[in-house]
Amino acid sequence: MKQLVRLAKALATLSGWVAGAFLIVTTALIFTEITLRLLAGRSTLVAQEYSGYLLAAMIYGAAGYTLLKGEHIRVGLVYERLSDRGKLWLDRIALALGLFFSTLLVLAFYNLFADSLHYHTKSFTPARTPMVYPHGAVLAGSVTLWLAFFALLIESFLDPRPLGSASE
Repeated sequence: MKQLVRLAKALATLSGWVAGAFLIVTTALIFTEITLRLLAGRSTLVAQEYSGYLLAAMIYGAAGYTLLKGEHIRVGLVYERLSDRGKLWLDRIALALGLFFSTLLVLAFYNLFADSLHYHTKSFTPARTPMVYPHGAVLAGSVTLWLAFFALLIESFLDPRPLGSASE
């Protein structure tokens, strides 16, 4: 079980790094668009469309990594006043709920991905981008978020300390 947790954490970390690379690509794409418009009066015709796809991929790709690093927003008003045992159970409840809702997210994105694959859906822009690619990227990101919730929930039973108190 520990190997499964390590694998899930490794995939979420890789996904976070890929999301960071997408940020660099998006920056380069926007810089290229601005430069072309200013200097040549031309456009890439895809900068806005692909920046949107990359933004969605970044958000979902980095979500699992952010969860593993404990950087999602947490309201500490009640949490900080609980005992370690109370914190542990609140963590487990929150992780179980997160796992449930991320399961729904994965199923929704899988259906979107499967439909775009089956119907060969393309964007309505001049690029006519096959939607299976952006839909696949958000599906992959949502799966890594699911894996991060799963890994942390399993880990909460293997190492019964509240989140953030375990050493990295």
